[in-house]
Amino acid sequence: MPILIIEHSNLTGSERLGTRLREDGHKLQIIRVYLGEQLPENLDEIDGVISCGGPQAPDCNEEWLEQELSLLREADSLQIPVLGICLGSQLLARALGGTVSKSASMERGWYDLTLTPTGREDILLAGQPWVGPQLCWHSWEVTELPEGAIVLATTERCNIQAWMKGISTYAVQFHPECKQDTITAWIADEDCDSDFDGSAIETDTEKLFSDYERLTNRFFDAISQLLMPVHTRLQRQRH
Repeated sequence: MPILIIEHSNLTGSERLGTRLREDGHKLQIIRVYLGEQLPENLDEIDGVISCGGPQAPDCNEEWLEQELSLLREADSLQIPVLGICLGSQLLARALGGTVSKSASMERGWYDLTLTPTGREDILLAGQPWVGPQLCWHSWEVTELPEGAIVLATTERCNIQAWMKGISTYAVQFHPECKQDTITAWIADEDCDSDFDGSAIETDTEKLFSDYERLTNRFFDAISQLLMPVHTRLQRQRH
């Protein structure tokens, strides 16, 4: 059975994460809700869920919103592995009873991510630096976690950059999935204001992308092999 990947924009899909999952033998069911593709009614034939980023606000009135929230709640309830990325993190928090709000100070570009003591011990973040630059791009954030959830990482501007609930529900506010040309496209798409310096972000990207790619590939390995392992899926199919 496949991993359901929900994409909300042509600029914020699964990208390198999706490629890595396919390389490891995972079957993917990609639903592009921004094109009007319909989400499944339930997760009966789904072995994992990834909710990607997007330009929408987490309280938007898009037709797909309530169904996606329902699927995220179902995944957590059934302990089906689920990962939220940026908007996906915010939607997952909403679905499980957390609170999301507009960011007091937006993050667009590279910011130092600091792992909490729990994050330093978490299996998905093993091998990640305790403090190091990460790509962030958001104007909303999770401000109150769902009951039972734990913070795994923070930045100076955002207190909840990564979190988990139980052993199979994870979310990150930052963007581990990007290609270098994705960042260039985001810069070109950004509304200009006095606080936005696209040239500086491009310069930082040239300097940081190689390490970012290496470390996020390590994160993808953990998602593929530990959070959503193929062997677990094969065992379910045999039964």
